Amino acid sequence: MATTKTYQSQYSNSWALIIGINNYKHASPLGYATNDAEALSKILSEKFNFPEKNISLLLDEEATGSDIRKSFLDYTNKKGLKPDDRLLVFFAGHGYTVEGKRGEVGYLVPADGKTKDLNTLMRWDELTRNADLIPAKHIFFLMDACYGGLALQRTPAFGNMRFMKDMLR
Repeated sequence: MATTKTYQSQYSNSWALIIGINNYKHASPLGYATNDAEALSKILSEKFNFPEKNISLLLDEEATGSDIRKSFLDYTNKKGLKPDDRLLVFFAGHGYTVEGKRGEVGYLVPADGKTKDLNTLMRWDELTRNADLIPAKHIFFLMDACYGGLALQRTPAFGNMRFMKDMLR
């Protein structure tokens, strides 16, 4: 029988994983992703009282696929993260979409990702599925990535708009 957890009305602590990628090894560069990531880090610390030691910032070459996965999964057993804590995950960078059997599948493109090699990309729902392993009360994902790959292709496909509408719902 499952036990029900009673949470406090406030957060005990605040954590953030912030990722910003302007410079890619295998994709066109972006102009503002790292600036946005750095600005968010500063706002969280100064205005929302996130302890600076609890903010992990991965920029450009630090944001490889393995580094992003490791940093995110570190929250599953991070010393000090408790059930009444909150975690904010921010990604600013390229996204990519692939047509699957049941519709489009969205991917995040890490700094070392290749859109022609799905093994080098991060499936969006990999993060949300793994969030079940993190004990935080709330995990909030902010994604500034075009899942249609518009930043890479510059031409939207019809199905991409339906995918974005579904993701926003």
